[in-house]
Amino acid sequence: MKIQLIYLILAGLLFAGCGVGSVVALPFKAVGAVVNVVTPDVVGDTISDVGDVADAAIPF
Repeated sequence: MKIQLIYLILAGLLFAGCGVGSVVALPFKAVGAVVNVVTPDVVGDTISDVGDVADAAIPF
């Protein structure tokens, strides 16, 4: 019974728009920041921009 309640709460948060786009974009932004340290800024910024586009494309 308790596990069903947890699943219902998680499903409600997921479909209510609790930042799914931000969660999807986070790995791209993190990798872009790391790549900026080792390579020219253009490469890391391009990877980070992919994260920004993913965040904007996912409406919830």
